[in-house]
Amino acid sequence: MAKQARIIEQEFLANIVPQTGHNLATWMETIQASGATKTNAIIKWIKDNYPLNHRQASMLAGIYLNDGQPVHDYDILFNKLFEGAQQQKPLYESLMAQINMAIPKLEAIPTKTYISLENEHVIGCIKIGKSYLRLGLDLGDIPYDAPLQPAKGLGAMPNIAHMIQIETESDITDVVIKTVQKSYQLKAGG
Repeated sequence: MAKQARIIEQEFLANIVPQTGHNLATWMETIQASGATKTNAIIKWIKDNYPLNHRQASMLAGIYLNDGQPVHDYDILFNKLFEGAQQQKPLYESLMAQINMAIPKLEAIPTKTYISLENEHVIGCIKIGKSYLRLGLDLGDIPYDAPLQPAKGLGAMPNIAHMIQIETESDITDVVIKTVQKSYQLKAGG
C-alpha cells in the first residue's frame, strides 16, 4: 500500500543519523560525489561502501534521484501527477468530493504514476491523462458492463481489472459512485 511506503520513508528520515551515521544533506553530497547516476548503481555503491541494508540504500537512492526530496511526499507527488494535465484537476477534485461523500474514510494517496484509493485495503486507483481520468477498481470477477470496461494503462496492481473512463463532469454519475462503493464493500468483506 502506498500509505505504508510513506510511513516507512518518514520513519527512515526521522532516524537517518542514528541508522546511517549521516544526515540527509551529507548523503546527497556523498552520492553525488560517487558519480553513480542510476538507481541500481547507486544502491550497489552505497552497499559496497557503507554498512547499510538494501532498504536503506534504496531509500537514499530514490531520494537522491528525486532531487533530494522524499519520494513519498504527497504534495510533490500530486503536483507531478498533474504536470501537463492541470486541466484535469477540477474533474479529479469533483470525483473525489463525490467519492468522499459516499465513503468518508477512503484516502487518495499519490504514487509516481497514479493515485491509490485505499483505507485498510486498496480498492482502486485514478490515473490522470491529458483528456481523461481513468478510475480503476478492484471488483473481483464482476462482469464488464457499461460504464465498466477492462482496465488498461493504469500502472496499478493486477487485481485492479475494471475501469471507468471519466472525461467530463457528467461522467461522474450515481452509477460510478455506487460502483466505487461496491469495490469498497467487496474489499471490506461486506
